[in-house]
Amino acid sequence: MKKNSLVILALIILSTGVFGQGLTLKQCVDYANSNNGNIKNANTDVRISEKKIDEQIGSMLPQIDASGNYTNNLQLITTLLPGELLNKPGTEIPVTFGTKHNVTAGIQLNQKIFDPTFGIALKAVKIVKLQAEQNLRKSAEQTAYSVSGTYYQTLVIGKQTNTLQATLEASEKLLVSTDLKFKNGMAKKVDVDKIRVSYNNIKSQTQQSELSYQQSLNNLKFQMGMPVDKTLVLSDDAIDTDFSVFETPEDSFNIENRVDYQLKKIDLIGYELDKKKNQSSYYPSLSFIANYGTNAMRNQFDFTQPGGIWYPSSSIGVNLKIPIFDGLQKHARISQSKLNIEKSKVNIQLTEQSIKVDLSNFDIQYRNAIDNIHNEKDNLDLAGSVYKDVQNQFQQGACSSLDLIQAESAYTESQNNYYNKLLTLYIARINLEQTKGTLLNYINKQK
Repeated sequence: MKKNSLVILALIILSTGVFGQGLTLKQCVDYANSNNGNIKNANTDVRISEKKIDEQIGSMLPQIDASGNYTNNLQLITTLLPGELLNKPGTEIPVTFGTKHNVTAGIQLNQKIFDPTFGIALKAVKIVKLQAEQNLRKSAEQTAYSVSGTYYQTLVIGKQTNTLQATLEASEKLLVSTDLKFKNGMAKKVDVDKIRVSYNNIKSQTQQSELSYQQSLNNLKFQMGMPVDKTLVLSDDAIDTDFSVFETPEDSFNIENRVDYQLKKIDLIGYELDKKKNQSSYYPSLSFIANYGTNAMRNQFDFTQPGGIWYPSSSIGVNLKIPIFDGLQKHARISQSKLNIEKSKVNIQLTEQSIKVDLSNFDIQYRNAIDNIHNEKDNLDLAGSVYKDVQNQFQQGACSSLDLIQAESAYTESQNNYYNKLLTLYIARINLEQTKGTLLNYINKQK
């Protein structure tokens, strides 16, 4: 039993980083920012939005296209000419026109001179980039939230396992001592059996807690984007049992810090630009056009032979497009944009109200969690003191084994309640920080 206990204790010490420096919460979040798949995809979306800006700018630059065509007239077209042309009045003479092989090649340049929608479209794609950047921030915050919750959960489970291990060792010593007394006729067998049952229960809880720790650690690796077979050691100092640090005055709330609120405002800007774009489509557009081409006609396929005749052609001009009537399509699109703007404004108001409700609720939960942890800490200290007193009394024969088991059970239950409330406190804090939009700032300040 002692050998098994030492092995379990060694695993806990190694995993929780009691000896040696482990990763802090900030370091875990920094690792996730470089390796988490969702953040990688969000970064890719930002780069895609940058290319969309390049694409829109490119639409205003010269557009040059080259073309070529080869035709093999397997059977030339025959046309009937009046016989009068050849002094054969009253007859029709069949005549074949063209050559068997025809090749044409050309190049065309098209340059926009005035396009009323270009500037608005460019602003629109820049809004797409801004939206992608906000989505990147949202992914970073959501990842930080998931990493933080699992990080604290893992550490709390580790501390709970350490406490269970200490209780297990105390129970083991008591079991050995009572068994020795029984062999010397100083204790009853029922006392040994009761203590052994309690020891086995605590041992089972300790093993289950260790398994839960490893599972939580694996979940943390996944959220960080770390391979599951890679060693991860956490900083045990991240859990602060000096609860006064949780009662410091909170920073003032600014709804502009919320990413989802910013995204709703960006949606509104997008709809307003869409409206302007549809309105600008009533204006005329002007572009410059230049063409150069050449063609050759042969009865034999000898286009690669020198000396052949090619017939060039070229032209320049401008193209003016003036919208007159499109069946009221533009009017319908403008009406849709106006309705989307109205709906977007309502969504902004709903989002603002929802954020304020969440903030109030999470603040209440956080304050309640602070009160609860103080109560559970007092209960844990009291249960631990009672357990030690009953252990001493049992050793002296002043109380029964039933009293000892009840005290041990109450102490174990107080431990579970305390660590559950401890985790609830940390989760409540990160919920509150996320609702305020200050989670990343909070993480950066953690040790």
